Amino acid sequence: MALPTPSDMSTSEYPHRSFLACLVLMLVLAGCTSPDAEPLPAEESSFTITTFPNWNGTTHLNESMNHTAMENTAYMAYFSTPWCTHCESTINVYEQVIPPGQLVIFSKEEGEQYANMTQWHEQLETNLNRTIDRPVILNLALAEEIGVVGIPHAVYINTQGYVHQVVIGKQDNLTHVQNTWEATATAIFDPLTGWNQSS
Repeated sequence: MALPTPSDMSTSEYPHRSFLACLVLMLVLAGCTSPDAEPLPAEESSFTITTFPNWNGTTHLNESMNHTAMENTAYMAYFSTPWCTHCESTINVYEQVIPPGQLVIFSKEEGEQYANMTQWHEQLETNLNRTIDRPVILNLALAEEIGVVGIPHAVYINTQGYVHQVVIGKQDNLTHVQNTWEATATAIFDPLTGWNQSS
């Protein structure tokens, strides 16, 4: 029996030949073009966020302290002055709510007569009639950087170092302060989705 010649092999008898030819061509082209393919553009965040500035200072115990002591920790930066005695009712509320090691008290007063943080700390303990185990630091530069004008001025900072809430003025509602603090302590910011729902 004679073997078929190439001219006798029609595409109808070998339909898979055209499919294989297309597949080989696609693979060759893919190998040539993929290194030059344009990368997909990265998604841009539609949310804005404020990072609390780096800071340093000397506490009322004459100990150096800076922002690294609060890394990965939610905390409150509280700004006031030694002469603002009516602010003491607010620090009294914050001091009762904010856990140990998570509240830093800053003075924004540059006057020399108010520069003694040990004296201010003692004044707070006397007027509030209890021990205040919180660092008290003079830091006018930090207060100016974040725009502190009215006092008392409280900044709630989440574990990522982002400003979560800013509260200015007298606060006397323990429940409200507690709720705000708990929201800050669990708040996580994602550049693409914003704050998590619990915050």
